[in-house]
Amino acid sequence: MNDLERLDISISGATHRALLSDALHLTGESGLGLKLGYQRSLATYDQLAYLIMSCATLREATEKGLKYQNYPGRFSGNAIITTFSEIDGQGCYQVSVKEDLGELRLLAVEDLLSNIMTTARWVLGQPLPVTQLRCDYPEPPHVEDYRAIFDCPVQFDTPVIQLFFDAAILDQPLPNASPQSARLYASVCEEKSITRQGGSVAWRLWQIIVKDPANPPDMADAAQALCCSTRTLHRKLQSEGWQYQQLIDQIREIHARRVLSDPTLAVTQVALQLGYSDHSGFLKAFKKWTGLTPTEFRTKLWGASINP
Repeated sequence: MNDLERLDISISGATHRALLSDALHLTGESGLGLKLGYQRSLATYDQLAYLIMSCATLREATEKGLKYQNYPGRFSGNAIITTFSEIDGQGCYQVSVKEDLGELRLLAVEDLLSNIMTTARWVLGQPLPVTQLRCDYPEPPHVEDYRAIFDCPVQFDTPVIQLFFDAAILDQPLPNASPQSARLYASVCEEKSITRQGGSVAWRLWQIIVKDPANPPDMADAAQALCCSTRTLHRKLQSEGWQYQQLIDQIREIHARRVLSDPTLAVTQVALQLGYSDHSGFLKAFKKWTGLTPTEFRTKLWGASINP
């Protein structure tokens, strides 16, 4: 426990999870994650906080925040991945969870969702104009806390976790914008992210593959991009609990869930975006990832089939 008071060492992921598990059991609060995320000070994000506050717009702040989401540690950038898109005039933060959190899954997701609200309030100088929240888990006992924090319609048992807000706010000037400060803190975050994630090959690969999930590099090219051998890349990925194709599939799954939420896109268009030359190949892959066909996924979201 003395390590928690030292400033010269980082708390390991295992220690972090153990502390949260103990807190969950000791407090008995089912909504502990919401409280942790909503009450967390922006200062806990160190230079990343100054970077996103210095950005010109929420759009830029979102781009930078997601680029360095591995920077703060905790679950971000590993067990939980947040992505952003615009869907029919709405901004959408999508949360995807690696299925190894066990009893901490709900706490981790709620922590992230409520902290988005807190961080956005700091950055914007006003509450994020949330319009809808979708959650891929059953309605919890503390559902009233959701209404107080998000102040919007909330759906549970959906096939994806998504927080929607009015996209008009994305390009409004931020009150603390400073181009010079943004450049300074971006360079600091880049340096520290590389240092902290020196062993996280999966996250570095993620940044490469996500740029064009339809055409990911083969493993030899990926190894070259990371300045290592194919054998070393394979070994490091394995030590982090990944296979190369598994990482590609997860990126494609996250992308598929996000774009299928856009009712204007046909399933065939989504398949092409992900590099599937035929409709049936995408159907098979999506069913393997989610247990649903793309049409069933959209039916659970919208109540009816759209652009099959």
